[in-house]
Amino acid sequence: MVPVTAAVPGVGAGAVKGWRWVGPLVLGVLASTALASEQRQSLGGPHVEIRYWPNQEDAAYEVRRYAAEALPLLAQVLGLPNDQTVTIEIARSQEEFNRLVGQRMPDWTLGVAFHHQLRVVLKPLRGPDLRRLVIHELTHVMLDRKLGKAGAEAPRWVHEGLAQWMEGDMTPAQKDVLGQAAVEGRLLRLSELNAAFEGKRERVDLAYAQSVTLIQYMQEHGPPGALGKFLEYLAQTGDETLALRWAMAQDPAVVEKRWLEATRAQYLARGVPLSVDLAIFALMALLFVVAVVVRMRIAREIRERMQEEERLRQLFQGVDAPDEYLPDTNDEWNLRD
Repeated sequence: MVPVTAAVPGVGAGAVKGWRWVGPLVLGVLASTALASEQRQSLGGPHVEIRYWPNQEDAAYEVRRYAAEALPLLAQVLGLPNDQTVTIEIARSQEEFNRLVGQRMPDWTLGVAFHHQLRVVLKPLRGPDLRRLVIHELTHVMLDRKLGKAGAEAPRWVHEGLAQWMEGDMTPAQKDVLGQAAVEGRLLRLSELNAAFEGKRERVDLAYAQSVTLIQYMQEHGPPGALGKFLEYLAQTGDETLALRWAMAQDPAVVEKRWLEATRAQYLARGVPLSVDLAIFALMALLFVVAVVVRMRIAREIRERMQEEERLRQLFQGVDAPDEYLPDTNDEWNLRD
């Protein structure tokens, strides 16, 4: 191995001293080269393309599986051909998520479907949460496709309600939100739903939860095919009130009243666990007080009876009892044979 000083003739000791910077410089160049060579990967599937980083390969395969399940079902529910490819991008940080979306998003936002585009951006999740997220965002994409063909726009509550309904059952946290609102009389009216999505977090959470209950109500309490008809009429007219009237065959005010009553009845119990606990505690405390009072009363009566018996014993002490049987009485104390 040739020494460094011998490799370059005429190089003095000062140059040898400066060699200590070559190591970090080489490492920096190698690191930059590694980063430059790291590229997003692409995974194709039935009508879907997933873009991800190399260390996200397992998540990418999960996304592809969930999308393959969701897209045909969504096409059937919405009456659409499943013939276009949706691009799903998986971010690896909040910063990259914001960059891919094009704006800074709240930390609690997990996915974004782009309006009238076949594109979704997701945060890295795994398991059941990822499945729900994929179905949710693909529902937005497919609903935009359906309404976009007619140039119509779906209200926010329709988008979010349908997306959550497609996910499956609501989360326990959402049910608790509905229960608390039912107890406090804060359930949103239909005319308040869309604006509530732009409010504070508590109101946004309630808007999400109530939106899915309205979709469920149409599906479970409307005429056969009410939900599909509602979406068809909405695509044709762009008027949610008119579409609701035609699909449910009722005045929207009646639909709203019955929907709110059904929601209140179904989730009220989830909003009163603390009240129930307090009631049980109060009842137990009352029973304890009653038991103490009764016990004290019994003890007092026993004490008074003993005092009376002692008084009588002292009163009749030294008095001889009669020997004869007293007629016309029940005194048989000293009967003779």
